[in-house]
Parts: sequence; structure tokens; C-alpha cells
Amino acid sequence: MGTAPFAGGRTVRRYVHGMPERNVDRVRRAIGNVDVFWSMLDDYVVWDLRSWPVLDLENVYVGRQAVIKASRHYWGTWDDYSVEAEELVDAGASVVVILREQGRGKGSGAPFQKLHPQVWTFRGGRIIRWDSFQTRAEAIEAAGLTD
Repeated sequence: MGTAPFAGGRTVRRYVHGMPERNVDRVRRAIGNVDVFWSMLDDYVVWDLRSWPVLDLENVYVGRQAVIKASRHYWGTWDDYSVEAEELVDAGASVVVILREQGRGKGSGAPFQKLHPQVWTFRGGRIIRWDSFQTRAEAIEAAGLTD
């Protein structure tokens, strides 16, 4: 799969002053290259999709290999798939990541574009949680922030 899922623009339109450079750099590198993203996943990472249900995916994945397999499956359903960081917000050990996803359905050819709010939680430079949400407000709240 290589870097295909993360091809496309990766301009961060909003940078929150005071965000630790380490987290900004990690997020940017991960969004820019799927292999880098996968290498940042902790062995016991949790990908929680309960707030952002996706057809053909379970609600929660635990473990690096399970998350890689599930994310490959999701990204593999699209042609011309790309993501772009719309916004990054410092939340201490976590980063609220608002992604703009776009692509075309492999079977239908139907185009899609949507925002995908997430919270990535780091420990020791590794992603230990990857949570997906329906709205930016839900992601902000889950990260313990107020808007």
C-alpha cells in the first residue's frame, strides 16, 4: 500500500501556538506517509470507531497488526484516496486532528469528501490511541478541551 492513502495535500491550515513541536512533527510525518504512521503505532494501540461507525469495520481494534489490517481494508475501498490535515489542536499528550478525506468508491466510482475528526494520543513517541468522531466538537470534548 505504501504511501498511497496519504497522497495529496497535507497543508495544516491552522496551527495552534504552543503545541509541542514533537507532536506537530509526528502528526505531519504520519499524515504524509502511511508507513511512518504505521511505524508510530504502539504494539497495543487502540483504534476506537464507536463514535464514527464504518461499514465493514469493527467498532474497536486493539493491537498494531489489527489496526494496520483494518486501516488497509478501509483505505483499500477507495480510488484516488487522500487526506489533508485541516486543523491540529494541542491537547497535552493528545492531538486533535481534523482530516479532510476524499476519494472515489472503487466499485461505484462515486466521489466523496468529508471531514474526519480524530484524537491521536501519544506516549513515548508512539500512538497509543486513535479515536474517530463525527464532529470536531466531539473530538475537542474527548480530548478534555473546550472550544
